[in-house]
Amino acid sequence: MRKLEEICKVSLISMGLLFLLVSSCKKDNNNTTTPIISDSEIFSLSSNAVTIRSSFSSYGGSELTTQGICWGLMPSPTISNSKKVGGLSDSIMFCRIEGLIPNTKYYARAFATNVAGTSYGSDISFTSNNTVTDIDGNVYNTVTIGTQIWLVENLKATRYNDDTDIPLMNENSSWDVIDSPAYCLYDNNIANKDLYGALYNWPTVNSGKLCPAGWHVPSDAEWTTLIDYLGGDYVAAEFLKTVGTNWISPYSQANNYSGFCALPGGTSGTALGSFSGQGRVLVLWSSTIKYSRGDFGWNIIRAIHENNRVQRDIFLSRAGALNFLSVRCIKN
Repeated sequence: MRKLEEICKVSLISMGLLFLLVSSCKKDNNNTTTPIISDSEIFSLSSNAVTIRSSFSSYGGSELTTQGICWGLMPSPTISNSKKVGGLSDSIMFCRIEGLIPNTKYYARAFATNVAGTSYGSDISFTSNNTVTDIDGNVYNTVTIGTQIWLVENLKATRYNDDTDIPLMNENSSWDVIDSPAYCLYDNNIANKDLYGALYNWPTVNSGKLCPAGWHVPSDAEWTTLIDYLGGDYVAAEFLKTVGTNWISPYSQANNYSGFCALPGGTSGTALGSFSGQGRVLVLWSSTIKYSRGDFGWNIIRAIHENNRVQRDIFLSRAGALNFLSVRCIKN
């Protein structure tokens, strides 16, 4: 009999503890609210993509199960419309949406979900950028980053914008005498042109006629504005580089939130007619010469490396006539 009484006491205590646990869980759930998204803004806007930056003031007392951006052609889109999960760090979310139609108005809202449900941020609207066509008929997406508008791809033109041909250097050319405007393709392979663009020497860049009408080769100051907006030389590369395996290593550190879509096209010029760096570096001209002295000069350029560094100021011989680098145009 006594043993039965002890068993009953243990059972009552266990039931009491279970009741307290359930009550505690209910109390915790009652204190959980949906997340609060304080604001969202356009971080970069392209012809075919947009990156939206959102801030969270509260997760609602519970871990988020998902968060991102939903969008559509009508105001107040929901998760039943198109949606994309965003990366969240320290209450800041970046979310890049691709596949948009140029010159089209969209509406977007940030969303976040926890055990209490899904909440939305305020509506934002934007119109995707127009594209640009060069003298050869190549069509380029454009991207607005801060106060600047850039081409999304490296230049591919084989003619100046006044319809004058630019001489092509290839395996049959006399590279040892070149000291005039010219362009080449990495490894003399036409297949590299579509993905990485053409490589141009300084006399071509300095002509003032290389970019499409209304666009120009950026100055050193304009490059600095872009890099500073993205956090500086040791931060910006991650925002500039495309995501994928074109960058040999460490491509996983790229997010392309800027929409700049930097691809490692490599260079020609270490030895005349030779090529190096594809997969590891993108070297881009500026229109700024630091100094010029006879056959030598110092052109201020930007090199985006696979190690996520943006390098400034690399010495180039003969004011760059023998060096063939990529060009990225900026709007006037």
